[in-house]
Amino acid sequence: MLTVSLTPHRDFLPADTPDQRLFLMMKIKPQAEAAQSRPSTTFAFLIDTSGSMYENVGGMTKLEVVIQSLKKLLHSGRLTQEDRIALVRFDDQASTLINLTPATQIQTIESAIDQLTKFSGGTVLSRGMDQVLGIIGNQGMTSRRALIFTDGQTIGEEDCRQLANDFAQCNIPITALGVGDYNEQLLDDISNNTGGQFGHVVPQKDLPHQILITDFPSYIIQAYQQAQNEVINNIKLDIQTVKGVKLAKITRVYPDQAEYPLLNPPYPIGNAAAGDDTIYILEFTIDSRTSSRARIAQIGLTYDIPGLNRRGEQPPLNVVVQFLAGQGTVAQVNQEVMGYVQQRNIAQLASDATKIADKDPNKAEQLLETARRLTVKIGNDDMLASLNQASDELRKTRKISSNTRKTVKMGSRGKTIKMEGDIDEQSSLDETIRNITGT
Repeated sequence: MLTVSLTPHRDFLPADTPDQRLFLMMKIKPQAEAAQSRPSTTFAFLIDTSGSMYENVGGMTKLEVVIQSLKKLLHSGRLTQEDRIALVRFDDQASTLINLTPATQIQTIESAIDQLTKFSGGTVLSRGMDQVLGIIGNQGMTSRRALIFTDGQTIGEEDCRQLANDFAQCNIPITALGVGDYNEQLLDDISNNTGGQFGHVVPQKDLPHQILITDFPSYIIQAYQQAQNEVINNIKLDIQTVKGVKLAKITRVYPDQAEYPLLNPPYPIGNAAAGDDTIYILEFTIDSRTSSRARIAQIGLTYDIPGLNRRGEQPPLNVVVQFLAGQGTVAQVNQEVMGYVQQRNIAQLASDATKIADKDPNKAEQLLETARRLTVKIGNDDMLASLNQASDELRKTRKISSNTRKTVKMGSRGKTIKMEGDIDEQSSLDETIRNITGT
């Protein structure tokens, strides 16, 4: 049901060398029978109903935009009896306006949507997240997803992050969308830790990664289509390593980026869509080893195929590395693997730059320039536009504006480029990154 391949960034590593890193590319792709199935979907919408949601943007209040968008989804013709919707709202309190209901019960769901305008108050996101988890956390054999729409700063950020970890353990991606003066770092963390997406909604679109508020209905429909296309769900990764080898990081690098928390094995790593690869980079740290050919880890996968009402299991795959004496034989790297590693590095460099820009604009500028160089080599034009905007602002004002900061963070984790060719100047760029970030 699932084709899996493993490719290390090097075929050989130097022997008797401490503190080494191995980057292992794992590609997974649904096979024909699974790819042709159609999963049911379970979608929970968590909508901010705090007082600021009644502010006008482009001729409508933010809440009116949400209401219109949800109703357009219901009337899109893309939902069936097997697709279910729940609607939860939050301000300083939270309540479930409608529990999981077949999406074809349009009138019932629209009545619940209309109730969104009956509430107002402060902003406590965690209360809404808790209710959503209670609704969809125990749903099996279905493509599950939560979508948050908010415009404010919330009380209880750490409660939100802990709940995001609970969502991650249940393998439920969160799409976190913000408009106005929201906490982009929190929404970035929530979506990233769950393997979801982060969106910056704007009244006027200046950069490719932004979501124009008038396009919001289409965005929600596309998010639902993506869930319908994820024919493999609830993928869990089990890794057994030998002594002296540790798993340091799991990052999905294609079709978009997410770094999964290493909480409790087996590690939930999201879903896989039909028709294309889903690609991960597994990063290992390796202590010094003598010259030998050795198995350093064993990898297993389990997953659900909701459209076939079946569970699958991948037979264990061995990660074998040849350790050789001397440096001359180990210099060659796999450019495809390193291309994805570099795209991961771009996201980290951009995030670090936005965090330190106010305190240390010179270092932020250096980080952005390195990210720009990598982005040019890889050919991600949309990401390059965001980085150019941030670099220009930093040079002119010695700061990065809130709007640009949000767009850069969203763009750095947005749709990535599928790697096929070589990346020039690889060694010099690697050295630059190590000097700046220690990576």
